[in-house]
Amino acid sequence: MIKRFSVIYIGSIRCELIVGQRGKGCIKILDRAMFPINFGSQSFTKGEISFKSVYALCQTINEYIEMSKTYGVESIKIFGTTALREAKNRIYILEQIKINTGYEVEILDKEEETHLIYRHMVLKCDPEFNILNETKEEQMLASISSGNVSVALLKNGVIDYHQTAELGYLKMKEILKSIEENSERFETLLMEFISINTQDIVENIRKRRIKRLFVSSHEVDVIAQLCGYTDRQDYYVINAEDFGKLCKVAGDLTVNQLLKKYPLLDQSEAETLNHTLMLYLKLLAETGVETFILIPMIIGDAFLDFEFQITKKQQLIEWIEEGSYLSAKTIGKKYHTSQRHSEFVEKISLKIFDSLKKYHQLGKRERQLLSMLCYLMEVGSFIDHKNFWVQSRYIIETTDIIGVNQEEKAVMGMVAEAVKTNFIKVEEKIHSSDEKEQLLVAKLAAILKLAIALDKSYQQKIQNLSCHVKDEKLIIGLTTGKNFQLEEYFFKASRTTMENVYGIKPILKIKRVES
Repeated sequence: MIKRFSVIYIGSIRCELIVGQRGKGCIKILDRAMFPINFGSQSFTKGEISFKSVYALCQTINEYIEMSKTYGVESIKIFGTTALREAKNRIYILEQIKINTGYEVEILDKEEETHLIYRHMVLKCDPEFNILNETKEEQMLASISSGNVSVALLKNGVIDYHQTAELGYLKMKEILKSIEENSERFETLLMEFISINTQDIVENIRKRRIKRLFVSSHEVDVIAQLCGYTDRQDYYVINAEDFGKLCKVAGDLTVNQLLKKYPLLDQSEAETLNHTLMLYLKLLAETGVETFILIPMIIGDAFLDFEFQITKKQQLIEWIEEGSYLSAKTIGKKYHTSQRHSEFVEKISLKIFDSLKKYHQLGKRERQLLSMLCYLMEVGSFIDHKNFWVQSRYIIETTDIIGVNQEEKAVMGMVAEAVKTNFIKVEEKIHSSDEKEQLLVAKLAAILKLAIALDKSYQQKIQNLSCHVKDEKLIIGLTTGKNFQLEEYFFKASRTTMENVYGIKPILKIKRVES
């Protein structure tokens, strides 16, 4: 087991080193260092990061590596987030960092970064606020980073809605820079810009009665000081009315005036303060809470904690997974899919999946994706009933689902398109440039096709169901007291995919009883 380790975080405005040592259920921080960079400014405006900046960064990283080695660390991890992720020349930048430091940089995708922050927020303040409990109070988590704003709505302690808007404080600053320089009422324009870009998020917030709001961003410690706190804490409870007064005062000040009025601010903090305050103010206005909880966004610490499996890691992973499943069901409801049909298809799909374990060699994650797909496969029918599978794929691939990355959404989208069952066509070809991905899509589609066929009437006619494989045949036994001819027809029409993918022939054995 690794006892000492360090992480180097490449962010939008700083590169940080954190050296830690494993303790009893915690991490003891042995050292920290920070070096200012302007990767976010370059990436968000020019779309690229200059090699001059990268070479300067490499010198800092090498110094951090040497510092880490003096502590006898057994592992050094380097990772980056939005600024590196969105740079068009990312692959060349990462290659130069590897050549000049000897270490590869792991880039967290948007989904990984978001749920890492959510888990860290829970970890920091859950002992007192018990976010994960089954309270009926609806709660909201909001993460404001340099490039994105992410919102999660919780019901009974589980995330059932999640969405991200590309509207971080630094990205806004760079987009609106020319307007800010020529506007006397910039805070009004800023709020209008935020409102335009958060319409979908706001629409979903207004459907809820949020009782508790938790917000995390990089400037939390500074904002807490401006609100009267003198000591740094894991989290801060802020009165919404007092916060509104701060926004009113700060909103009328220029950067130089902010620096003069609030000496604790540095230049970069003063330049983005109003952008961050307006984002906070928007969230407060929509939720209507009287107090809210601020949690410092320390991504390096969060990465350190979860990378080395300290405190509640498994519980929080399962929490995110539960949120993924509940979010998929919520999306299905939004697009008016049949929940009874989805639940029935899920039950059948998982029975078939489990009976074929020896043949598909898929794991827990793929089983979870299959479960979610049962609620998402027909969302496109809300837009275009005739060609719903095309719309379903698009919706799945472009909708935020907490804990599900873009590659997984692409797989689910392809499966949703592949399971279409027209009256005569018995099989559709599955196209993917990646053979491994194509194989996964085909395996899941073969299972889902059979499950859909067995509830083709949407009437849940099956009373009992069993599945097992014998002599290269998938025997599906069921009991029903209703006319099952429609389901039998579509079962025969849908089994070709199973035969082609698994080399197993599905056989239906029906026991008829009086209804």
